[in-house]
Amino acid sequence: MNQPADSTLFARVLAKTNEYLDFPSVVGHETPFLDHLARDFTALGCSVERPQNLCIIRLNEPGPVYLAHADRHGAVIAEDGAAVYAAQAVKNTKYADGATHTEAFAATVSKRYEGEDVFAYDRKTGGRLAYGNITSARIDDQNRLVVEIEDLPPLPGGTPVAFARDVTRNKSGHVSGQLDNPVSLAALRIAAEFGLKGTIIVTAEEEIGRSAGHFLSWAQAGGLKPTNELVVCDTSPFDDAAACMAGAVILRRRDATSSFHDAMVNRLETAASRAGAPMIFKDSFIARENDARARRELPLKSMGLTELGRITADSQGDYAGATLQLPTYNYHSNEETTSVKALTAFVRTLLAI
Repeated sequence: MNQPADSTLFARVLAKTNEYLDFPSVVGHETPFLDHLARDFTALGCSVERPQNLCIIRLNEPGPVYLAHADRHGAVIAEDGAAVYAAQAVKNTKYADGATHTEAFAATVSKRYEGEDVFAYDRKTGGRLAYGNITSARIDDQNRLVVEIEDLPPLPGGTPVAFARDVTRNKSGHVSGQLDNPVSLAALRIAAEFGLKGTIIVTAEEEIGRSAGHFLSWAQAGGLKPTNELVVCDTSPFDDAAACMAGAVILRRRDATSSFHDAMVNRLETAASRAGAPMIFKDSFIARENDARARRELPLKSMGLTELGRITADSQGDYAGATLQLPTYNYHSNEETTSVKALTAFVRTLLAI
C-alpha cells in the first residue's frame, strides 16, 4: 500500500486526535469514547467487539496485538455535589480502595489545571450537560481531592466532568493538548487505514491501575491465547523537549516490575530503524540519569510502571511483548507536548512493524 507524505500523515493523526477528544472519556466513565471507537473502526471495515471496559478491534490481517488505554483525567460529581478528582473518586466508590492524596499533590493539580474549561457529560451517551472553569483544587475534610469549578450548576452524583481542550500545533513544531492517550489511538486508527495488521485492544481505567486486569480477565477467559506479541502504545514523559524535538520513539527492555520480551523489543527496534526514527530506551535513559544523580547524592528516579509490566507480571509471562511510546513533556496536564517530528516517527514505526 502506498504511504502518504509525512505532512499528510501528521495532519490526519492530528485531526483524528481532536475528533477523539470530542468524545469524553474520564477514567471510570469511558463508555462514550469506547462506543465511538467501535463505530469508527467498524466504518473502516474492521471486526469489533465491545466487552465491558474494552474495545476489541480485529484488523484485516493477522499481526501483533496493540494495546492502548482510552481513559483520561477529570472529575466526578459526588453525592454532596463536590467535584472529586476522578482517579480518587473511582478508586474509592467503585473499588473501595481507600485512596487518599496529599496537600502537595492537591497543589500540583491546582497549578496544573487552574483556568481550564471543563464540561459535565452523560456517562452513557457523552451528551454535554453543562460547562465550567477550574479555579483551584484542595483536600477537603473528608480527605477528598476536590476540584473547584465555577459556573458549573448542581449536578447528580456520579456525573463525570471532562476537560474541554483540543490539540494544537504551533509554528515551532510543537503539538500540545490532552495527548494521553487519544493520540496513541488516533495513530493506530490512521495506521490501520494504511495497512497496519493485527488486533487493537483499547482498555479502560489505566489511570487507576485497572486496565491490565480488564485485559487479562478477557484474554484468560478465551479472548486471546497466550502471546509474546503485545505492543503497548502510550505517551512517555520527559523533563524537557529534547527527545520530542529529536523525533525519537521511546522503547524499553524493562520497567520496575518486569523484563520485556527480547524478540518483540528487537522487532520494534528494527521497525524504528526502517522508519528512520531515532530511538531512546527509557530504562537505559533512567539508569544513566540515576548514575549521575547518585554521584550528586540526589534521590534516584523509579524505573517506572507500565501497563505491559503489570500484564507480564500478573500473567506470569503468559502475555508479554514490548512498548512503543511517544515522548512528551508537561506530562499529565492539558498542555502535554510532543513534536510533529516525533508523532510522525511514531506512526511510521507502527507501519513498519
